[in-house]
Amino acid sequence: MLSPWLVGFVVFTAYPIINSFYWSFTVKRYGSAARWVGLENYQLLFGNDDLVKALQNTAYLALIGLPIRIGVAMLCAALLARPRRGNGIYRLMFYVPAVVPAVASGALFFFLLREGGPVSSLFGLFGAEAPLWFGDPAWAKPALIMVGTWAIGDLMLIFLAGLVDIPRSLYEAAELDGAGRWAKFRHVTLPMISPVTFFALLTGMIGVLQSFDQAFVFSQGVRSGRLTGEPQGSLLTYAMLQLRQFQDGRIGFASAMAWIMFLITLAITIVMITTRRRWVHTANDGLI
Repeated sequence: MLSPWLVGFVVFTAYPIINSFYWSFTVKRYGSAARWVGLENYQLLFGNDDLVKALQNTAYLALIGLPIRIGVAMLCAALLARPRRGNGIYRLMFYVPAVVPAVASGALFFFLLREGGPVSSLFGLFGAEAPLWFGDPAWAKPALIMVGTWAIGDLMLIFLAGLVDIPRSLYEAAELDGAGRWAKFRHVTLPMISPVTFFALLTGMIGVLQSFDQAFVFSQGVRSGRLTGEPQGSLLTYAMLQLRQFQDGRIGFASAMAWIMFLITLAITIVMITTRRRWVHTANDGLI
């Protein structure tokens, strides 16, 4: 009964993984046999200027964009956790952007923020000059972070579930001790939703390391047959650079990049799981 799934796993998952690991040690191009070169692909990676730029851009999105996204999602969840009329409608409005495909949301914001677009015209009404979101490297990544922060509905619902699950008695006990709003948030809310925060950080970090769709749309796709990550490479993420190697037929080099990213992701995951005991609080702290 398990054979259909097992066959699919072997053919579409296990075999490609093993094959890419082998190809990472070879020079492999379309229509030609793989030629073993050992660690040459990995050595070339460390001297690649585009790789450094892609890692810097990806790190920017992880260290700046992800905390902003989590913070905004947490704030929205806190506002919607309070009982009030129309809460269901508000929750729906906040969640809808999360179901919009990444490419569609990227295209929408590209239309809104492009030079001469609606947002630029709005700035003009007040006599101000709109930023060149897609012409200035200093504004390209903030625009990408803006799109990611707009679609926080899924993350907001996770935080909302965590907030609703906090026992009211903890807040009442804190109030009896004279705790104000900020003290209750710091000493009750944050510790109680720390498992949710950990989940959001872990999955968000993995997602950021694989960033591609919206950066691809913002960089206006392929120019001269290459993924350039315009403007001036400020949107060149690791995943875009890897796809460019596939487009150039450098399958072995792209496979090496995939395994380097796997090791980076694995290392970050291990560090986060190892250190979680220091700040993640659960009901079974002594059992896990």
